[in-house]
Order: sequence, then C-alpha cells, then structure tokens
Amino acid sequence: MLTRSGRLAAMTASGCLAMSVLGVTGAGAETAFAPDTCASGYVWRGARSSDHVCVDPAVRDRTRSENASGVWHACTTGFVWREAYTGDYRCVVPSSRSQARQDNGSAARRLAWVVMMKRNHAGNGPSCDGETCSTTNEGPYQTVGVRGYYLTPGTQVAVQVRRASDDRVLWQGRATAQSGGNGPAGSYSVDTGRVLCGGSSFAAPLTAYVVVRGDGGQWSPRVPIAWRSCGLV
Repeated sequence: MLTRSGRLAAMTASGCLAMSVLGVTGAGAETAFAPDTCASGYVWRGARSSDHVCVDPAVRDRTRSENASGVWHACTTGFVWREAYTGDYRCVVPSSRSQARQDNGSAARRLAWVVMMKRNHAGNGPSCDGETCSTTNEGPYQTVGVRGYYLTPGTQVAVQVRRASDDRVLWQGRATAQSGGNGPAGSYSVDTGRVLCGGSSFAAPLTAYVVVRGDGGQWSPRVPIAWRSCGLV
C-alpha cells in the first residue's frame, strides 16, 4: 500500500503485501509492492479485505467507521447502501455512496505501477493540434509515456497497451526499475513513441488499456486510456 508512512497499516489491513514475485513480505517488502499499490497520497479503502481501491486517507477512515457500525441490509430513512463493491449492503449516508462511486471510477488512475504521462519532444517530428498532426512542422510534440513507482531496483517491467474491444496487444515494451529515479523506491519509465492526440491519455473515447507486470509476475489492474491514430496532413 501506498505512502511510506502508511506501509505498516497497509500490511496489517491486507494481511501482507507482496510484489509480483510471490512471498516477499515483512521487512523485505520495503520496496517490493503489489501491482495495485497506490500512488503517493492514497491508501487502500478497505471496504472489505480485498478492496484495494485507492482513496484519500480520510475516506479510508470513514470506511472503517462504517464497517464497524454493524448496520447492514435494512437501511433506515436517510441511509442507502454504500455499494463500494458488488454486494456491499452497508448502510451509509448518500454522500458516502456517491464518494464510493467516484473513487471506483478513479481507481485505475491512482495506481503507482501505471502512471500515464506526456513525453515532450523538442522537434523534428509531427506537431499536433487536437487530433490533427502535421509532419511538415518541426515544432514540439508529445508522445504517450508510462512510468511507475515502488519497485525493487532491478525489477524487469513489461508494459503492454491492449485494445479494449478484443484485448489485442497494440504496443509492448520493457524497462528496468532504477533506484534514485523520478519517484519513491525503484521506478521505471518508458516512451511508447505514440504521438499524443487530443491532449490527454484519458480523453474520451478510452479505446485501450495499459497493464504492467514485474519479473513475470501478475499483471497490474487495467488503466483505461485513449489510443488513437493521429490524422496526418
């Protein structure tokens, strides 16, 4: 789990934290985390033991209080089911259910293993305005990049972009987690070389998703992204 200050609490809440290399726990997990590790500033919500949706610490604390209340199924007037996960019939105030829905929708973007970014290029490549790109302009342009944190330095990271409609691999690459990089513990960074259209990896429609894994272990949760061909002029 998530921030450095929250590691002990995360291990207690989830039983143990292991990286994709199974069996790494306790003190040995100082820089070895599961692929659903949250980005700095977020923690697992913990609506149930397997609930690893990344939320603000205040939401986790409220979730713990709600879980301890014992109110289940038959909600009195003014309360609704929380619906943090399928079958979550904990009775809460409506704002808590709204928060759960919002957090569920944002969960993939709060992962430390898969962080979408823009790679800036000085020139000698296509220049884009929205979804239209020009190969005759040598001005600056941007490509889609992926980075991640909280990995053991030396971990071999595989990155794949897959089409949402049929899971076809659209792009794949590899990187090695390095210490002292841009982020906590070991981190990796790759540039897909794909010219960024529409200004954001999350601009609708989200036609693809990114997954990563370290040292041949389990794949991370899917991060939906936009992946489209720019119209060249």
